[in-house]
This record gives sequence, C-alpha cells and structure tokens, in this order.
Amino acid sequence: MLLSEEEYCHAVDLLEGQTEKEPLLQEFEEWFQDAFGLKVYDYICDTANTGRIRLKLVLWDRDCRKRMIKGINPDFRKQKKIGEKFSGLCRKYGLHEAYGRAGNILVCYDTLQDELGKRILEQAADRIKALEGRQDIRRVEILFHTVHIFFETEEQKECHLRDGVCEAADRQVSSIVKEYDRFGVYPEGFRCTFSSLQILNEKYEGNMFYYSR
Repeated sequence: MLLSEEEYCHAVDLLEGQTEKEPLLQEFEEWFQDAFGLKVYDYICDTANTGRIRLKLVLWDRDCRKRMIKGINPDFRKQKKIGEKFSGLCRKYGLHEAYGRAGNILVCYDTLQDELGKRILEQAADRIKALEGRQDIRRVEILFHTVHIFFETEEQKECHLRDGVCEAADRQVSSIVKEYDRFGVYPEGFRCTFSSLQILNEKYEGNMFYYSR
C-alpha cells in the first residue's frame, strides 16, 4: 500500500465514523457505488512525479482494485468517467480548483485491507510468537500480512499437516487475530504458512529476506 500515515489515518477515521464525510465525498461515494458496485472509503488529491494532478481513490482490497483496471494497465474508459464526475463535483462544491478540468486528472487506486491486516498482526505479534516451542513449532515469523510457522524438518511439517497440528495452529492464530480485527479484515479466519528450518537453511541460507522474496 502506498498511502502515507496521514492518509491512512484519515481513511480509518472515516471508516470508524470519527471524521464526518464531506458532502463531496458522500455524493462521490454514492455515485461510485452505483457506477461500479464498489465502495470508496476516501480520496486523496495530490501530484504524480510527472507533475500531473492525481486522484487516488481508497478501495477495500486488491480484488476491488483489479476490477478498476485492465490487467496491469489502467482502464482509460473508467478513468475518464471518474475524472468527469469528480471534476463536476469539485465545481459544484467549490473545492480542489485544479481538478475543474477532467482531462487533467490521473486516477489511481489504493487499498485498506492489506495495511489494516499488517497492523493487526503487529498488535498481536507477541501472542502469536508465543506459539514457538509448542507441538514441534520451532520458529514463528510475521512478515507483513503473513504468519510463517517453521518446524524443524520437512518430515515434521508434512506429518503435522496431516495430524491436525497445523490446523490447530491456524485456529489459535485466528482466535488471537479476531480480538484485534474490528474491521472484519479476516472474516473467514487466518491461514498461516507452514515450512521447516530444514528448507530455510538449505535453500535460503537461513535468511528470512531471501525466503520471503
């Protein structure tokens, strides 16, 4: 996610109802829902590196973002439609004067779910890492929005994938995460990634940076 800390906090305040939505955002949100079937949580007006004015729309997750683009490329038809609507609302409410001409607006998208998930895991980190030493679990690492659980050997990992130990670990982590998940980031629980120190050492020189790439 590329939101700054200030932008992230503002979007979360809107999500929690701590900050009142301005009329422009309220009307734009309703229009966006009707036009694309998606919710906009916030918008940011800034400037791209090229100097072109930019409208960043904050959506929920990567799937929402994918619906607004074509493969890896922008969907220019949608960009034009969004730019025209936002430009009209800026004129209507007397805001963001530079955005009064739709042709100048670069539209892009950011998401909330990944950042929320990462922060939930940061809050729960000590309790999750306390799984180390239980049922052959030798190491627990939290990287961004993923929990990596390591057994000593691949044989142990395969055994515990079958005997329910890994499933129990998923349930324990899900239970912990749920206590911090006030936004419903993990509605279906949490799934850990299971590996072994054997693989970490043999293939990645024991280095989590290489392992996670």
